[in-house]
Amino acid sequence: MKCPSQECQSSNVQLLSHYVDSLPPGSPNRERYAKPAGPGRSFPGALVVIVLGIAALVSGHVWAGLLAVAGGGAWGWVLYRRYEAAESARAAWSNRRICLACTEQWVP
Repeated sequence: MKCPSQECQSSNVQLLSHYVDSLPPGSPNRERYAKPAGPGRSFPGALVVIVLGIAALVSGHVWAGLLAVAGGGAWGWVLYRRYEAAESARAAWSNRRICLACTEQWVP
């Protein structure tokens, strides 16, 4: 595999994840090329809000229950979208290549 840069065309290409793993612990490039952050773990909070909303509905507090269920559902949806975006970024990073001659990065 060769670098896609027209100026470089070097065959000194490596997976970005392997390059980062081979860097010494104090290297500034370790942070620069680091794996994207993983998704947060706030799904239980949204689930608790939905369960509390259902409990409010059952106990007769209809508006409060509907508001809690809708809010918890919206919160869960936003968290799910963030989770999907973070996982997609991490998957793309794990397949990314880097040219060690010119530091060009690409996903084949």
